[in-house]
Amino acid sequence: MSRRQTGFTLIEVLIAATILFAVIGVVSQTYRGATISSAKATRSAELLGITPLLLDTIRFRLKMEPKLRAVEDEGVLNEFVFNWRAQVTQNGAPPSRLSPEDGGMVSFDNKFYLWDVELTISKDDYSQTFQFQELTWGTQ
Repeated sequence: MSRRQTGFTLIEVLIAATILFAVIGVVSQTYRGATISSAKATRSAELLGITPLLLDTIRFRLKMEPKLRAVEDEGVLNEFVFNWRAQVTQNGAPPSRLSPEDGGMVSFDNKFYLWDVELTISKDDYSQTFQFQELTWGTQ
């Protein structure tokens, strides 16, 4: 009479447990990575959503500050803290032109100004800096 084996051996149980724990580890890391990526994407979308509002404000301020060579400001918008600074890097006048009344050349004062602008937006532990140039036309 032979004895028939029933159940699993200890080795089989250990191999199955190792495979199970490896799968659980991979799934949990994948889920964690997806959660972190989703949070970053949400923050970036929020930040890029308020950026046009800030750019309009900066453009308006630069046009309204005709006598200054540098402008800066800071504030809070939708829980985002922002600060920006702008400095005139180049200015110039339109080219001279012929006057139809007297036939002489008419020259102009400096009318356009090129600004280097640096904008920093932050919320909690997330921060992003934008650097760009803005052209204004006015009477400085």
